[in-house]
Amino acid sequence: MNTQHRILVVDDNPAIHDDIRKVLHVDTSGGSIDQMEEELFGVSSSGKHSDDRISFEIDSALQGQQGRDLVRDAVSRNRSYTVAVVDMRMPPGWDGIETIEHLWQEDPNLQVVICTAFSDHSWSEIVDRLKFSDQLLVLRKPFDNIELLQIVHALTKKWGLHLQVSERLRNLDLLVEERTRALAETHEKLKKEMAERERMEAELRLRQKLESIGQLAAGIAHEINTPTQYVGDNLHFMQDAFKELIGMQAAQEKIFEAAQPQGVSPVILEQIKTARDDVDFDYFAEEVPNAIEQSINGVQHISKIVSAMKAFSYPGREQKEPVDLNKAIANIIVVARNEWKYVAEMVTTFDPQLPQVSCFPAEFNQAMLNLIVNSAHAIEEAAAIDSEEKGVVTISTTFSGDWITVKIADMGTGIPDEIKTKIFDPFFTTKEVGKGTGQGLAIAYSIIVDKHGGALSYDTVVGKGTTFTIQLPVEDQPAVPEQADADQDGRQDG
Repeated sequence: MNTQHRILVVDDNPAIHDDIRKVLHVDTSGGSIDQMEEELFGVSSSGKHSDDRISFEIDSALQGQQGRDLVRDAVSRNRSYTVAVVDMRMPPGWDGIETIEHLWQEDPNLQVVICTAFSDHSWSEIVDRLKFSDQLLVLRKPFDNIELLQIVHALTKKWGLHLQVSERLRNLDLLVEERTRALAETHEKLKKEMAERERMEAELRLRQKLESIGQLAAGIAHEINTPTQYVGDNLHFMQDAFKELIGMQAAQEKIFEAAQPQGVSPVILEQIKTARDDVDFDYFAEEVPNAIEQSINGVQHISKIVSAMKAFSYPGREQKEPVDLNKAIANIIVVARNEWKYVAEMVTTFDPQLPQVSCFPAEFNQAMLNLIVNSAHAIEEAAAIDSEEKGVVTISTTFSGDWITVKIADMGTGIPDEIKTKIFDPFFTTKEVGKGTGQGLAIAYSIIVDKHGGALSYDTVVGKGTTFTIQLPVEDQPAVPEQADADQDGRQDG
């Protein structure tokens, strides 16, 4: 350390100032001072390197108030003192302890040496006033030159190290602040990205749902059109039939009126005969009840389709609610009827003791629809190879412990080994262009696993078919059951 350091001497005796200057080698008299340095540091003046020497600049104050002013001025000019050598007795002004209190108020980093020849204050009194501090040393007068030189050198180096540590800590604080700010910015960015991801996922699910509704629309229209057609035809038939019956009733009224005052005329009898010949009572007696029954069934079928579509289109909510899965699945089967009725028979085995499940109804409906349509398409693909008879889709529900299990089994083509790890990947599909987007199973997996804390797995045999297994907790659970974890490597084409 070859930087020049500033020393402040506060003593009412000017001779002390001169002595300290000589000890600290501020003057150029050499001689004994060089000898002291050689004794202290073990290096001769002639062989000493400049880098081993600390040079000092000394300012003097004869009273504590003057010393306080010098320290204040030095701090304001960024030329702080390293060490202050303070006398204990300095009448008529402040004594050494009061002076040190004021000096530390101006510069808390100042190192201090108390020089005293009297026992005005005991060490305990000094500690009571100034507290324990590693910035304070006591030197008795008359002081030893080497001792004073060593103390000032040590305190000066300590002051420099303290500044280095303080600077290092300040830099660390700045670094921590910068890192904290960067982390806060990253956190905010992640929050925005997560919010955007959630928005995009919700939008994707909505688009997929709308796509499913669009695909089902033609089938649902056909399903509604068929009963509507025969309801209309039957109503037209009954309209015509009752017109003829009304005509017959009018002719009978004429007979009744004519029979009152006199016998029935041959003209009226001929009219009644003609009306009777025009009306086939036996045919009406047989067909009108059938037409009425068919119309009632048709209206009930339409009502069932509309009710199922209404349940499927149930608006999503932010909170789970109890749902009857048996009823929900039955509604979805009706909605998807036109997707499977030409290629498969639908067989259901619902557990009548199934409890209600806490879930998001709209999302569960979407997942089930995707799986049912996927099974129907798998059977359709198998039928293209062997179309002798329809396939079968079997849907079952069971309840065990705190978990509900739903199985959707088809007699489709099965899943080849080379795509098993991809079937739940977004946009992956083996279907021809325009047949599928590859979102069905990916969204079903996200809904069941991510949103409901459940499990979606499958068993498959190529050429025989695939069984998808959904497992849902009746209430929110911390983990999925063990059997749900066993087959998560497998995943089927959307």
